[in-house]
Amino acid sequence: MKTFRFFLLLLLLVLLTSPWGCAGQETLNRERVNPIYQEKIRDWQRKIQREGWSESGVDSVLTEARGLLTYRMEIRYHWETPKEFRGRGFSGDCEDIAVFMMATLRRLEYPHKIRVLIVKSLFEDHALLRVEMPGGGWKPYDVASSAVRPLDSSRLTPVVEFDETTVVWHSMKGSSVEKR
Repeated sequence: MKTFRFFLLLLLLVLLTSPWGCAGQETLNRERVNPIYQEKIRDWQRKIQREGWSESGVDSVLTEARGLLTYRMEIRYHWETPKEFRGRGFSGDCEDIAVFMMATLRRLEYPHKIRVLIVKSLFEDHALLRVEMPGGGWKPYDVASSAVRPLDSSRLTPVVEFDETTVVWHSMKGSSVEKR
């Protein structure tokens, strides 16, 4: 049984560090991505001025922004600021990407609430982005996966969510406590 566990752990390590795994993805060059990101910001601002915010607009911004970013597993645990994230070539792990996506929506003056949501997953905690939609309700996004997608929140165990002014602690019993 120990040999089998060792083999599975070794296989997981190879997959995560190989060119086709998350940690093996090539980091995009900051000098190449930054001008593209700046142009995307201007394009999104023009589109928002014309059409306003909608759920599909939020989906579009997050999907297009994610296409510029690279997921990178971190050996040392550090939450990067959006400026640090950009300085590392638009590359980071789940919480770095979630914070950067939150900052992108803030930069676009998104008028509704945006929070980083930490959930318990099978192997470890994971950071998501949770966005209040223009039409009401909230939508969680896994922005660290290669394709941004809304999630079925019924399968997630929320731990804590926060923004600049509020921290909401979730209990295992399904209740939450909000602190400002």
